[in-house]
Amino acid sequence: MGDSPLFYFIMKETGLQKEIYKLISPEIAVMGFELIEVDFSGGALRLTIDKPGGVTIDDCVSVNRRVSLLLDTRDPIEGSYRLEVSSPGLNRRLKTPGEFEHFAGRKVKVQTKEGTYRGIIRGLAGEAVLIDVEGTELKFSFEDIQKANLEFDF
Repeated sequence: MGDSPLFYFIMKETGLQKEIYKLISPEIAVMGFELIEVDFSGGALRLTIDKPGGVTIDDCVSVNRRVSLLLDTRDPIEGSYRLEVSSPGLNRRLKTPGEFEHFAGRKVKVQTKEGTYRGIIRGLAGEAVLIDVEGTELKFSFEDIQKANLEFDF
């Protein structure tokens, strides 16, 4: 029966995203930024970058120029595409244990199958993150967390 064309396309796109990440991540690191995410869909290559103290518009422009030159030289993407560089924003999504550890002390919104919880990140405990929810410390395993975002009070 074989793989469906859509499945093949998704696998190919995911492979391309990993290839692009490996290609540009060191270059972005040299500039003082961390490459958080690479997304390629709808004719747009979207890069999310971060650095201590946050990312400015000028930072995004600088990274865009440098990555454009690198991609033009290596040419890993067939056809034309639009390159977009942005910061993760105030309500950035947390995906890795290292990110939860880095943002300990910050407010977070965590979604699990059981519900949505808001609290303060207290740190890591093995394969879990500790969140203080209204004075009660709750433990969430990473596999149970469907989505987690920092919360920002204005």
